[in-house]
Formats: sequence, structure tokens, C-alpha cells
Amino acid sequence: MSLQKVSKILTGAYSISGQPLMLTAASRLNCWMAKSLLAATILVLIFPVQAHSQLSSAFPVDISVAYIPRPVVADGRNRLLYELHLTNFSPKPIELIGLDVFGINGTRPLASYRGEELEKLLVAIGPTDSAGKIQAIGGGRSVVIFLDIVLDSGRRAPAELRHRLLLSIAAKDGHIIEQTVKGPVVAVGKPAPVLRSPLQGSGWVAFNGLSSGDHRRTLLPVDGKVRISQRFAIDWMLLGPDRRLFHGESNSNANFYSYGAKVLAVGDGRISSLKDGLPDNVGSSEQSKRNITLDNVTGNYLILDLGDGYFAFYAHLQPGSLQVKLGDKVKAGQILGRLGNSGNSDAPHLHFHLMDASSPLGSEGLPYELDTFTQLGVLDDPAALDAGQSWQPKTKVMPVVHRREFPVDNAVMIFLPQRSR
Repeated sequence: MSLQKVSKILTGAYSISGQPLMLTAASRLNCWMAKSLLAATILVLIFPVQAHSQLSSAFPVDISVAYIPRPVVADGRNRLLYELHLTNFSPKPIELIGLDVFGINGTRPLASYRGEELEKLLVAIGPTDSAGKIQAIGGGRSVVIFLDIVLDSGRRAPAELRHRLLLSIAAKDGHIIEQTVKGPVVAVGKPAPVLRSPLQGSGWVAFNGLSSGDHRRTLLPVDGKVRISQRFAIDWMLLGPDRRLFHGESNSNANFYSYGAKVLAVGDGRISSLKDGLPDNVGSSEQSKRNITLDNVTGNYLILDLGDGYFAFYAHLQPGSLQVKLGDKVKAGQILGRLGNSGNSDAPHLHFHLMDASSPLGSEGLPYELDTFTQLGVLDDPAALDAGQSWQPKTKVMPVVHRREFPVDNAVMIFLPQRSR
């Protein structure tokens, strides 16, 4: 497994394609289509209902939003990351042809998706059709639509988002019926909180970061509810003076420049949960060689309660390095522990994310912005670091100071030392 795909918290047992998530919607639809109903009434479930003053639809789908998006600034632009859940309540396949997203009272879409671009947003729950086309949603099946709306530079996030979906279904006579369906109106949440950096020094790389599939698409069914706790997670690894992740062989933790780095409090808060005593993995390792369970998947970790429903999560810490106890109050910039390689970790790194509950997996991931960092560039070929190669930027880019932003995926950063408050 490649080094840039570190900390894949999800194991195969919790795959989003797991059968327990499959629905039996066909039986529900049959209940609706009771024989005593008139044929015209039955057709309402499949075809649109038109009135003189408005258009409504009884198309047999359910479209919902589990997480309210909150604007976060990355690379100078507001972004809204969230998911639509679409379930087919017909026994027939339904095809998702198009999706448009509008702001409040907007006539021009903020984003439009068709064809291959739309297909890339979808993850099927359960098997797809025989051709493997995710846009063709089988009877009783569901898809999750992963949205990342990037607004124009300088544009503020709208107060709400509206959705329009173009769907099709085969009628009894075989011809295809297309219907535009109004999706949910979603209120946009408050802006992301501002945090201090969890690390310090030059050469930190934001692996598996903003909108990267490794974290972003990890749906975890825990305690009877599916959540995405890692929606905004980042795996932090350090480049050394030679611009490599490690020197010598990768089978030793000590050869990684990240290993043992100080992990810092991102704000004032209280330690609400922790785990220590799990051993580190040895250098770079394959997932097949690790016995991963729900109890050890995060390795040694800390959760910092920042107040107002924000919880900062630090995973894969070095055993015996924690410098705080449960219930301790800490200040921003205070040393909490050391970066390690415990749990479901491919190599020494810090997995960090913000969430809405004191639970690494049973929570929703929240956006945040770092108060300040200097961006040295963005990796052109992260895979080159796996083989021990050094980072060689294809173009010369001057360092850029960013304030109150979320790092983009594979950004190489400097975190200047900051005093503990």
C-alpha cells in the first residue's frame, strides 16, 4: 500500500459496499401499488403530476442530506463539501442523468454535473447493474453523491443550496421517461472555526486531504448509523532536508522524518478521551500484516474538546508519549504527545481531523481553517515519495503565506513555532 494512502481507518468489514446497507424497497413499492387503486393513480408513482400553477413529482426516489455543509476557504475560495443520498424505491432501474446545484434564488447553477463528471461523484451502496454503471441505480438500491462545490473567487457562500436532478426510468411499454426532480433545499451552516496548527516546522505534507477519496468517502456504519467522521481528515508526514519522507530503508520508524515529532494542541480545551499503550508498527507496513479491530484501528490517540461542539482528534500517536491525562485542561500550542505509527497506520504520520462528538468513528467530520501557514508548493507526484525519491517541483513556486484557510490536498507547508497561550 502506498505511503500517501496512510491511515485508511476503514477496514474491509466496514466497506460502503457491504450488504447490510442494502434495501428492500421493491416490497414497499408493491404496498403502495395496491390493486384497488385506479391505473391512473398507480402511474403517479412513476410519472410526473402536472398542475396549472406548479409542477410536482412523484418519481419513486428518496433524496436526503445527512450532513449540513459549512463553508471552508481553501486556496482563496469558499468550498462546500457534503453528500446527497439517493435511494430508488422502484423495482425498475432508475438512471441519474444530471445534477444541478443552485444558491438561494439563483438562476445560474453554482455547479452542474453530467456524464463522466457526474459518475465520478457517485458511490454505490450494494452492487451496480451488470454493466457496472453507477448512474444506473437498481431497484431498491442507493447511491451517495459526494459534492464539492467550489465557488468563484471572492464569492461568499449562499444561505442555502437547492438541487435539481434529471432522472429517467423505463415505462411499461419500454420507452424512456425523463423527469426533472427537485432535490432537498439545504441550509448552509456557519463558517468553519479557526485552529492553530497541530505541528510545527518546515516540510509538512497534507496527504489524503481536502476532497481526497481515502478519507472523504469513508462511510462508517457504527452503532446503527452511517457517518463520515474523516470528511476533512489529513494525514501529516514530514519531508526531511533531502525532501524525502525517509532516509535509508523504510522498514524502520526512526528513518522517517515524521517519527517522534511534537503534536500540539490546536486550541484551548479539555482532554475528553485518550488511548495509550498500543505498540507502533515497524516502519512502512502493509495492511494485511496488521490485525485491525474497532478498538485498535485509531492506535494511540487523543481527543481535545474545544467547546461549542468541536472535538479535535489526533491518531496513531507514539506509545508512552502522551503528556496529558483524561480531563486535563490544555492551552493552544501545548505539547500533547509525539507522532507515531500505531493502529491502522502504513507509516509514521499524524492523522488529524475535527468532529462533532468525542468519538473517533461515531461522529461527523467538520471543516476548519488554520490561522496561518506558508505553502511551499503542491506535490506533483506523491507516488514518487513511496520509492524514497525526493520532492522535485516541476515549476518554481514562491512560498505563499495563507491565513484562515484549509490546506489543499498534497500541499507542502511550513508551520512556524507559536507560543503556548
